Amino acid sequence: MAAPIGISGRGVRGEQGGAVLSMEGVDKFFVSGDGRAVRALDGVSLTVREGEFVCVVGPSGCGKSTLLRLCGGLDAPSAGRVRTGWVRTGRGEGRVPWAAFVFQDFGVFPWLTVRANAAFGLRMAGAGRREAERAAYGWLVRMGLADFADGYPDRLSGGMRQRLALARAFATGSPVLLMDEPLGSLDPQTRRLMQEQLLELWQEERKTVVLVTHSIDEALLLGDRVLAMSARPGRFTDEFEVPFARPRDPGTVQDSPEFGRLRARIWRQLRGQLTGSGAAA
Repeated sequence: MAAPIGISGRGVRGEQGGAVLSMEGVDKFFVSGDGRAVRALDGVSLTVREGEFVCVVGPSGCGKSTLLRLCGGLDAPSAGRVRTGWVRTGRGEGRVPWAAFVFQDFGVFPWLTVRANAAFGLRMAGAGRREAERAAYGWLVRMGLADFADGYPDRLSGGMRQRLALARAFATGSPVLLMDEPLGSLDPQTRRLMQEQLLELWQEERKTVVLVTHSIDEALLLGDRVLAMSARPGRFTDEFEVPFARPRDPGTVQDSPEFGRLRARIWRQLRGQLTGSGAAA
């Protein structure tokens, strides 16, 4: 389960034992079109432990995606420190990426076959084509996409393209998955099915996950902890331990009184930020 953490100054701090990701006093500034400095993140501190599923919720524009990019090394902090790492696979291929991304817009390449899309992350990490495609095909089988392996993404529905994006991320062997609203563009029924599949995959693989989402229900169904962010400039205002044991049955969890109570607590926190009454939190 999650390490106990507490609010200390601005941000959330966790215990260091078993940490695979830590942020210490991170600020992030951008330059606007008229030359002004815009503060996206303000004094953010965070620790994520190995095998933990952390969900981040907050108002639109509060810096959630920026936070995820900093976690994955796609951007650098303006101040503070982000600590991440690499792992060796032990299979002779050398190194695999420390983290794999899954984006809301799927991020699949229309000019590559489904098989080549699934193998893309491994190829970028230096694996040979045959080896990468063999590993990727195994994940296409698990995702129910094997019959489409030699076709192109335009033959896939939105839910199938998202399963392809998940297959590519899992196929890399990366120990950490960074997910930016990965199910946000799906219709409600497909999103529910994908939540259940992602929950099942995580319970099998036990990777470390940081998931950004606007859905409180999704965060409570999937996560070990839910971290709430303030309106811009983003900082962590509260954290909520998710009490549901694993493995989880989605129906049982979402029908429980504790689920409703915890959802209401998180919504009150977010509503305060959306209406401005939480500015002093």
